[in-house]
Amino acid sequence: MSDKQDWKKRLSIVSDEAAPGFKESVEISLPLGIRRFELRLLHEDRVPYVSEEAVREVEETLKRHEIEIVGINPGFGKVPVDDPRAGNQLSEGFDDTFRLMDRLSLDRMAMFTYQRTGPDDPIPEKSFELLGKASKRCQEYGCELLLENVPSVWGNTGSRLASFAEHTGLEVIWDPANSDASGEESFPTGYQAVKPFIRNVHLKNWDPDQGYVYLDEGIANIDGQVRALVEDGYLGDFCIESHRWKDPDATRINTNQLLKTLEKL
Repeated sequence: MSDKQDWKKRLSIVSDEAAPGFKESVEISLPLGIRRFELRLLHEDRVPYVSEEAVREVEETLKRHEIEIVGINPGFGKVPVDDPRAGNQLSEGFDDTFRLMDRLSLDRMAMFTYQRTGPDDPIPEKSFELLGKASKRCQEYGCELLLENVPSVWGNTGSRLASFAEHTGLEVIWDPANSDASGEESFPTGYQAVKPFIRNVHLKNWDPDQGYVYLDEGIANIDGQVRALVEDGYLGDFCIESHRWKDPDATRINTNQLLKTLEKL
């Protein structure tokens, strides 16, 4: 797959990384070749708790362009396992999310593995139980549920995320930079652990002093990671998630750096 346009077909972006509003995000992303979007925030509110106006903007933008929404991330699973909100998310929260997914014809949801306590604390059994319930609800509804790693949750690294995948039978969204930000060498160490379970990939980079940086900077070996994914037969998207909201050039720079990496393969 050496043709640039072919690689562009596998690009996606978390929409609010480009712009808060979906229409503006699409206008920024289309010239870069990005036609696939994940929904998280719409005008500063997180799905599904967004305004009717924001949802209509998504619907109208979908009608005007040949684009696709490939998933939704309501942020469930970032609270402690004993927090009453954990149960509410799996009941009323899932109900509200399913209604929005029905309206937008979506069939993939992401969530997290519950807020960590101490860095050396063992993963609580209740986190597996709650995710098992989440998985069952999604199976009954008919949507795919993916687990994502971020530094604040139990499944923050590749090895820990793999443990959750093994316990729950769920596949994952692999974010190498979040693994490095959690103290693990994301590639090759974390990747080798989580590789069998990867369904989607979020890409940015991490520097201990600067935080999230461009793909070609930071301590995560993004070039090596992308190459390994392709060589290992990964068929999913390469999703831009810059985490540089005050940097208007981040989407363009990271997309171009990612394409440059892919075109070398």
